[in-house]
This record gives sequence, C-alpha cells and structure tokens, in this order.
Amino acid sequence: MASNILSVFNPPPQRELTDEETKDCIPCQIMSTMFSLGFGGYLALGKPFEYSDKEKKRGISLEKFQELNPRWWRASLRGLGGALMVFGVVRGTEKWLWNSNTGKK
Repeated sequence: MASNILSVFNPPPQRELTDEETKDCIPCQIMSTMFSLGFGGYLALGKPFEYSDKEKKRGISLEKFQELNPRWWRASLRGLGGALMVFGVVRGTEKWLWNSNTGKK
C-alpha cells in the first residue's frame, strides 16, 4: 500500500469518477450543516470576543482587550458567522426542500 505523502509527489493517473462516487451523502450533508450552524452561531453571537476571567488573570484590561479586538474585526467575524449560518440552512435543506430532482430525467 502506497503512502499518502508519496502520492502528493507522485500522484496516481487521473480517471473519470462515477456518479456513485460523486453523489451527495446524507452523513456529509448532516456534518456540514451541523458545523456551519454551530460555528456560525458561535461567531455570530460574539463568543470569541467576550471579556472574561481568563483575560483578567492575564492582566489585560477591558480597554486593552477592546484595542486587541477592534470593532471592524468583530463585525467582520460576526458577518462571517451569519454567512456560515445561512450556508448551514441552505446546505441542510438541499435535496429535501429544493433541488430534489437534480439528475432525474
């Protein structure tokens, strides 16, 4: 059995993938939905930017903490969190509420 590291430098020959190999699977859809909703919610709620006892113990004042995390940075990560949540909803409803007839003729 060949090493995965060696296949980076010496890749196997290209081949055509079958429809079965490229088909969307339910566990993949569930995992990507859960990750997107979970991490997106974490970012959108601003949890990474809460001033807590951890910062107090390190001697970081509230003003310094606000300086380390400027408003534009917090807003952009919250926006990314919102975008991830939208992606999670879209990904979770795909093939269930919409796009269900793809590939059927």
